[in-house]
Amino acid sequence: MTGRPADKMGPMTRKPLIGGILANLPLLRQAEPSHIAELARQARMIDIRRGDVLCRRGEVQEGFYAVAYGLLKLALRGTGGREKVLRLVGPGESFGEALVFASRPNPLEAVALADSMVVLLPSTAVLSLIERDPPFARNVLVSLSERMHRFVADIEASTLHSGRQRVAAYFESLLADTKEDVARLPSTKTVLAAQLGLTKETLSRLLHELSEQGMIRIVRREIQMLDRARIGAIARGEDA
Repeated sequence: MTGRPADKMGPMTRKPLIGGILANLPLLRQAEPSHIAELARQARMIDIRRGDVLCRRGEVQEGFYAVAYGLLKLALRGTGGREKVLRLVGPGESFGEALVFASRPNPLEAVALADSMVVLLPSTAVLSLIERDPPFARNVLVSLSERMHRFVADIEASTLHSGRQRVAAYFESLLADTKEDVARLPSTKTVLAAQLGLTKETLSRLLHELSEQGMIRIVRREIQMLDRARIGAIARGEDA
């Protein structure tokens, strides 16, 4: 693991900050304030520069990570430098929870796409709380179950849907639960292509086609939806 402990802040500054980060995680939203404080005392903050590898494939993790700010990619890497980006993790999200329950090597690598700060929550702290608090344990299971269902949906999209569908569905997800028509890509097109299971050339072609057909406008990393209804129809496979 690369990265540096965030030692610029004193303990009295770090604890409330860590507590606020943990309290907003889906995994811990139902936890009692006393439990959040207990976990925060045992957690530590790590600074990561863009390009740093936080976790390498084959390493045994000490716990799971929560992102305070920045952006990381979770990826599988094959021969010849090929990679499959499984997920981008940003502020308020976490990863590595499943490894808390089994001392198995990490199957992925986590790389910072921007200068980031993460919180490492030790497995021992989480397991201790699970053993003592059944409601907390139940919420952890619910959160992991929801993550599994999202993961299955992602696999379905990458294997059964066309590239055009995948791109449209991704744009829809960027603007989910908002009336805004403009979204900023959280990563480069190279990373996005890997995440969607496309080559960079195929992604560029599909973006050009959607733009030429008047459905989107692209300015650098900003995507403006000009026809959200049709984008939605493509995402659902209803556009001929």
